[in-house]
Amino acid sequence: FFLYLTSDLYFVRKQSQHLDVTSTTMKLFNVATALALALMSDSAFATKESTASNVATSDDYKPTFSCQDALEETTSTTSSEGTRYLVKYKKNSSQYKANLETARIQAQAKKQGGKFLTGGPSISADTHLLTHGKFLPNQNVEIAYFRSEKEKTLFEERNDVEYIEADHKICLMAESTPYGITKVRALDVSDDNVSNRKVCIIDTGYDINHPDLTSDTAIVTGYSGSNSAGPSPWTFDGHGHGTHVAGTIAAIGGNDEGVVGVNRNGQLKLYIVKVFGDSGTWGWKSSLIAAVEECVNANANVISMSLGGGGFSQTESNTYDRILNTDDILLVAAAGNGGNNAPYSYPASYNSVMSVAATDSNDNVAGFSQKNDQVDIAAPGVAVLSTLPNGTYAKWNGTSMACPHVSGIAALIWSHHTTKTAVEIRAALESSATDLGAVGRDDVYGHGLVRADKALEFLNSGFTPDPTQSPTPAPPCTDNPEGWYDIDGSVYNCAWYAQGSNCAVYGDTYASEGITANMACCACGGGSPDGPETSNPTKSPSFGPTPSTKAP
Repeated sequence: FFLYLTSDLYFVRKQSQHLDVTSTTMKLFNVATALALALMSDSAFATKESTASNVATSDDYKPTFSCQDALEETTSTTSSEGTRYLVKYKKNSSQYKANLETARIQAQAKKQGGKFLTGGPSISADTHLLTHGKFLPNQNVEIAYFRSEKEKTLFEERNDVEYIEADHKICLMAESTPYGITKVRALDVSDDNVSNRKVCIIDTGYDINHPDLTSDTAIVTGYSGSNSAGPSPWTFDGHGHGTHVAGTIAAIGGNDEGVVGVNRNGQLKLYIVKVFGDSGTWGWKSSLIAAVEECVNANANVISMSLGGGGFSQTESNTYDRILNTDDILLVAAAGNGGNNAPYSYPASYNSVMSVAATDSNDNVAGFSQKNDQVDIAAPGVAVLSTLPNGTYAKWNGTSMACPHVSGIAALIWSHHTTKTAVEIRAALESSATDLGAVGRDDVYGHGLVRADKALEFLNSGFTPDPTQSPTPAPPCTDNPEGWYDIDGSVYNCAWYAQGSNCAVYGDTYASEGITANMACCACGGGSPDGPETSNPTKSPSFGPTPSTKAP
């Protein structure tokens, strides 16, 4: 069934003094979906370029999957229903509560299948919903389609609406012992205790019949609700990306079969959420938020996200901050495959998420690996051998391949110190990494190459890291082009966008000569870092799960 709630909405464009206020009526398409979420801290996005000099790079490999290519093959966020947004209502909005309750009643009455599984305290866990609108109840967020910018802007003027932001798309980023397992010294750390840890893998699924991956349903479980991308279940991976990631984290050792993972005794608990379908092309940010909430509900300790995309979301940022600091779950994501000058890739570039760069067998950074002040750590991501569906194996490239090394090591060392917090485990990984590139933390390798043995030694030493360490400050920045303003005139310049939530709301629209505020204004995370540019730009995908091209 489809539930249409019609509300009288009043819209005005960007509060412009020279535009007339008009009124109109639109339909918000509502369908219940309940996922658990909450609130976090501010982050900004930007096109930041590396200022490191004399950095050796591995340029002979390309990422196995290109987010840019995937998105070019699909439609934009605009469809026949309009453009898709996240509407954040204020805490005590009676309208939001009424919308959610109406959807809940209708869903319980019909119990008809749809895109998301509901799960809030007032919604039956087995109730399934439909497509045109959804809710993220813990965030007071409704997913809505607006047919014009005018409609959206006036709706944002409602007294009970806190902000509206785009619902961005996301994409994929990609018996012997793979070189990466040796590089990170995983085999030097016992995995006897890993059954006390659980890693949630958000990806394309998991080939439960692969002989080198556990099929024990007491060990590996997954989400089967309507939030799953489908149409196949989480136990099937028609693409291969998720199975490749799972192999790096937990391929079984000692079975004379294929490869070994960071955790190789087959006892590390896994929880699979299938956020990409069998084509592995793209998904919505709101779907990812829903997926991480399923990981929280499954009591995961580590969430591994070999995916990303170029668009900051306050809702998403708030959610990850809560998950790290309140739910005590470590978040790890691929830094992105966009190379030197790509915009920040999210979720990796949120402060609460570990951003993982990719290196090769000689510890050189991969040419496709994104380089910015949010990179936290590096791991092997070039020619990484791991499992694929149907009992096969392949070498793939990408920050997607680097990410599971860190996720797996986090679970491995945490299994020896279960009283440590997620923040402390993150600090141990970063503080013990082997420094590469410029001395100290840099924008290419972050803190350096992750090392399982050194991280465990760090924890064994009894040192307790400061959980309130400040994030790396952004480098000096100049608006580029200087004096930029948007298509509506000089009043809408970078100073105007620096006010309130203007960057988040309007930063990707109103381009002037092809340049938006999020590209031009330092306040929006754009502009140009001060100082000389020392590395050549490499255009690549900037958002999404991306294995890379198969290595020869």
